[in-house]
Amino acid sequence: MLVISLAAQPVKYSIANIHAHNDYDHNIPFIQAYGLQLGSIEADVLWINDTLFVAHSAKELKRNVLFENTYLKKLEEGIKKNNGYAYPDTSRILQLLIDVKTDSLQTLDAVINSIKKFPLLLNNRSVRFVITGNQPPPVQFGSYPSYILFDGKINDASHLQQVNRVAIFSANFATYSKWKGEGAIPESELLVLKKNIAYAHALHKQIRFWGVPDNRHTWEMMMELGVDYINTDHIVDVAAFVK
Repeated sequence: MLVISLAAQPVKYSIANIHAHNDYDHNIPFIQAYGLQLGSIEADVLWINDTLFVAHSAKELKRNVLFENTYLKKLEEGIKKNNGYAYPDTSRILQLLIDVKTDSLQTLDAVINSIKKFPLLLNNRSVRFVITGNQPPPVQFGSYPSYILFDGKINDASHLQQVNRVAIFSANFATYSKWKGEGAIPESELLVLKKNIAYAHALHKQIRFWGVPDNRHTWEMMMELGVDYINTDHIVDVAAFVK
């Protein structure tokens, strides 16, 4: 019998509940989302020629967005301004969701080596580094530094066995629903979504769905369901919406 706990569920939605999906593709990578003080920012990383680039694929490297200079350096500058915290509100946490697109072990080692270059980011309680995409096997999660957490798969037993190293559960919305962002979600699909959301909260973890329709009706629906992060490419619009 599953005992449901809503401890992780947002009581009131704010900019802290917005996830900047594909942040590298925004007008000013990192700076725009960070300036809005969003709760979660995604960086898709590729380890190519001993350099960590931020892009969805090698074909998009023309923007030449670098993980260290664009994300880590700018974040450390912000932390210096905020006296050791990610945001002026010292109760806030910034989640940097690092989506590994190249070899899992080699790329993650490169990510950790990059973070080590910025002392203010190491073991900073206001910053959460979460690895998604190409991950090492869950049984290896515990071998990484404590400041490295992982994006979990809620229906994968190997991830649940390492739940203490899981920061958040992310799931493909299409796995649970074919809803296109208009009208009501079919009741059978709604029940499955609610079950998985409740399960994540019972484990005292947050949950996010990717591949979700990205419109006002969807944002409202995610809030009604108690989804912790609203996944969006329209960060300015969602920030205005939750305010």
